[in-house]
Amino acid sequence: MKKRFLSLSLALCMVLTACGSGGEEKQTTDGSSPAPSETSSESASAGVEKGPVQTSDTEKVSSKDTLVVAFDREPATLDPLGNNVTVKRMIEGSIFDTLLEFNENMEPSPCLAESWEQIDELTWKFNLRKDVKFHNGDPLTSKDVKFSFLRVGNGTLGNDAATQFDPNGYETPDDYTFILKTLEPWAFTEAQVCSEALSIVPEKVVTEMGDDAFGRAPVGSGAYKFVSWTAGDNITVERNDEYWRDKSILKTIKFRIITEAASRTIDLESGGVDITLGLPTTDADRIEENPDTQLIVSTGATDRYIAFNCQKDVFKDKRVRQALNYATDKESIRVVCYGENTSETMDSVVPSTLPGHISSLKQYDYDIEKAKELLKEAGMENGFEVEFMYLANSTNNMLAELLQQMWSQVGVTLVLKPTESGALTTSLNKGEQELCCAGTSYSLFEAGAGLYNMFHTERMYSGSARSNLSSPEVDKVLDEINITSDAEKRAELVGQAQELIHEESPFIYIAFTKNIIGAGSKVRGFVPTPTAMYDFRTVYFVE
Repeated sequence: MKKRFLSLSLALCMVLTACGSGGEEKQTTDGSSPAPSETSSESASAGVEKGPVQTSDTEKVSSKDTLVVAFDREPATLDPLGNNVTVKRMIEGSIFDTLLEFNENMEPSPCLAESWEQIDELTWKFNLRKDVKFHNGDPLTSKDVKFSFLRVGNGTLGNDAATQFDPNGYETPDDYTFILKTLEPWAFTEAQVCSEALSIVPEKVVTEMGDDAFGRAPVGSGAYKFVSWTAGDNITVERNDEYWRDKSILKTIKFRIITEAASRTIDLESGGVDITLGLPTTDADRIEENPDTQLIVSTGATDRYIAFNCQKDVFKDKRVRQALNYATDKESIRVVCYGENTSETMDSVVPSTLPGHISSLKQYDYDIEKAKELLKEAGMENGFEVEFMYLANSTNNMLAELLQQMWSQVGVTLVLKPTESGALTTSLNKGEQELCCAGTSYSLFEAGAGLYNMFHTERMYSGSARSNLSSPEVDKVLDEINITSDAEKRAELVGQAQELIHEESPFIYIAFTKNIIGAGSKVRGFVPTPTAMYDFRTVYFVE
């Protein structure tokens, strides 16, 4: 019995879209900034499948100096110490700097550290720039770097970015030299220090303000200064005219919090916002066809999946997990919820854009009879009830209702539990869920690092480990990946890990999603990146 759910899915999609459900979950006025260069406008299309409209010779640069960017949720804090929610990290990326950053090829490159070297298999030395100041005018020194790394290691706000570093191995031989040691040989040190989670904060300011107050009014060294936070409405930042490298063209960015997807799209069309992040796939064609807007689609490194909590009794037997994989029409869900052209079929836990991805895994194709057979083998032929926890938005609501109908065919009753963002994160980090819908971005662009965070036993109940899988065989391969510096050998090990994880079936693969962005037709210079950590310094408007 292999009845497809696509027709049903499309019908449901139209109904939910009509209801307007909530949305989904990386100018010059004072002469202080240079005019947009030809290089910046050309670079906007790099790596983009449907890029922003480019400046022509006949276009005139506008004097408009405020950019309004809409996103779907309000972060709990803007302290880098907090969790890794994409919109939070994106805003923080405008306020703070990191030691290194990813360049256009997703390779670690200089940022606050103008150079660096590996001293031995555990020790790294970073040479800091001497011309960097925090927004309050204080110079940024190695003591601030050490404070920031120690603070992350001691943090309680959900940030685990420093777990591979030796807290007793940080040294500051002078104001502009920082030395760190890893606890063991680790292949991902350079990529890790690119993480916004390890943004450098001013020791003096944080100590005086305290964590909570700092998270609501952060001070960094980045291209923009924090101005204000109106709860439930917007977060505003302003150009840092003392920034140590190219300054922003625009003076002000207002990040607007618009939880309803329909409202974000309407505000974009009406000109109330200039850029909408996380545009629903159901609105993509509409935005592309509208002469007043433009659609920007770029490749990323994000998985969308349904995760079984392998520590819950109902899902401890992998045959049950495999059975429900067979009971799920994954391709129909992908097309309806994430778009045929704005997502790719997910065939592994490693995105197709990353080294080490393998596409030869035998898939759990949609097969109701096979699902029933496995449930019978596991002693679950009489069915059972399971709770499905997910972020309450239109895409996930659609997915949940489809899944509920599919699983009813094998006797499984799916109890839907749409949940608000903060409560959802808290519950998932505690492992309270039986089943959840989630997405994971490979922020370090290293498959091995991502797999370790998602599937190693030591990472259970952490920010990325939504399945809480614990497998000695998987752990062994992931441990070897962590200490393998040779990229080719590491890719082979990543392949082995994928095979083992696929057999365990902790996930139901849904889609490799792309970054879908809507912008006003007058926006220029926006450069989408796979990380979704957008640099707004090059953005401007034309008349």
